[in-house]
This record gives sequence, C-alpha cells and structure tokens, in this order.
Amino acid sequence: MSKRLYLFLIFVFLHNCSNQISFEQNVLISVPSCNIEFGKSNIFETVNSEIYIIGHAYGKPGEGDFFPKRLESFLVNSVDTNVKNYLALTGDFVREPTLESFKKIQDFIKLYFDDYFIAVGNHELNDGTLDNFYKVFNSDFYYYEFENYLLLASNHSNSDWLPTTEVIEEINFLISNTEKKNIIILSHQLFWLEITNNSIKPNSDELLEEKLPSKPLDWIQNNHTKNFIVISGDYGAYGAKPYCKQTKNAIFIANGIGDTNLDSIIKIVNKENSFGIFEILISGN
Repeated sequence: MSKRLYLFLIFVFLHNCSNQISFEQNVLISVPSCNIEFGKSNIFETVNSEIYIIGHAYGKPGEGDFFPKRLESFLVNSVDTNVKNYLALTGDFVREPTLESFKKIQDFIKLYFDDYFIAVGNHELNDGTLDNFYKVFNSDFYYYEFENYLLLASNHSNSDWLPTTEVIEEINFLISNTEKKNIIILSHQLFWLEITNNSIKPNSDELLEEKLPSKPLDWIQNNHTKNFIVISGDYGAYGAKPYCKQTKNAIFIANGIGDTNLDSIIKIVNKENSFGIFEILISGN
C-alpha cells in the first residue's frame, strides 16, 4: 500500500471514540498502538506542511553515530518536496554529543527538510552542558504558530524534567498571547510520568532528582483554557510501543525508536482548517 493511499484511508476511516477532550477545530489523532482514533479532518483540503517527530533517533542503545539505516531510508523516501517539511527531534538524536555527530544531523536536515525543532535529551549533553550542541544549532527552545496550533519544543533536561524558570515564563507568555486553542508541546523527558500510574517506564530516569508532579501541566498558567498535545521522545529504545494517556483537555504521547522492525514515528499533517497526528511504522514504507 502506498503512503498516500494509507493516509487517505486513515482520513476516511474515522470514528469519534472519546468525549474526554474537546477540540474546537477539526483535529484527527490516529495512533493505533495507543488505541486512539479520534476526531475528523477534511480529506479534500490541501496539505500545507508536514512534521516528522522522532524520539531517540540515534536508535539502538549503545550503537551507531547517526540515524539507523531504516530511519534514514524512510525519511529520504517519504518527504514530500511539494509541501514544507519539518523534522522534530525529541531528544537523544546523537549517541555521543560530539561536533561531528551534531554536524551530520544538521547536514541531513539541510538536505531534506525546510526547518526543524529540537527538544534536547540527556545524550545531547556534554558533561552537563550543551556546549557542542550550541556550536551547531541556534537554540534549545523553538516555537512556531501553524494554521491551527502553537508548537513548542523545549529543553526539559533538568533535575525536575521541566524547562528552566526563564523558558517557562516565555512559554506562558506565548500561550497566553496566542489565539490558537490547541498547543503542541515537544519534550524529551516524560515529565508527565506520574499520571501513568507506573504503567510505563521511560528509556532512563537520568538527571531526575525531584519528585514529578501529579498534575504535569501545572507550570502552565491557565492551562484549562487550552487543549494540549504533549509528545515526548524518551521512549521506545527497547521496543516499547507508543503510549498515550488522555485527560480532560490533554493527550500525552510517548514515542521513540530503537532500530527495530517495529519502530514508528509520529507525523503531523497540517492543512488550512485542520490537522492530523499519525503514528507511522517506518519499516512499512
């Protein structure tokens, strides 16, 4: 089955299976391994842009110095050059934080993507700093307003698995001043782990020194006035399927790869009046 036919069938074969979260705009969330098939989208709308979201992109723990071959091949053959494309890396996209590793990633992004978002992980740290990362990339905080949502990608590689106070203030400013009802947050760490009732484990608990909050979005002011989708990448290195948790106005997704034939990524398809979030098995393309 071709990728385009697969996406078309996903858009057509929909049903609203949850009343826990209420998006005002047309939003489709199709993540089968998380048992989420939610919302609707207009299949006749033109696709404006696409975002490929990958956690633990360096692949099998302890091996490699670049994306695994199957991931590299998938991206090279899947990117649609007729629309604007973004690569979003949700941490641990290099095994060792060397200048050479970061430059390989940067060169690949420049070759195949129009822009990028990065939520750094513990593997991007060099002796507790981001010195080499900053020599190649401009920032560890990214944001952009798409047609139907505000996207934020921030550095949660701290002792409480939350952004620094300064970045939290900037995030609250952006959320308070956007007209978008939907907010997508990209992180590496599963700072929302407490709401899973110990049903999953991240790839590691590195850096964490404080108790995680039972209400993971309390650091966001007036968080009840928006709808949130949180996608975190410190997961999947050992073959775990994507995990999702729904609350009243939020969906939390954990997803990453480990260079196995079950690896999947999260893809966001942006249209003028709607957007879709899909889980895509990379070995099936």
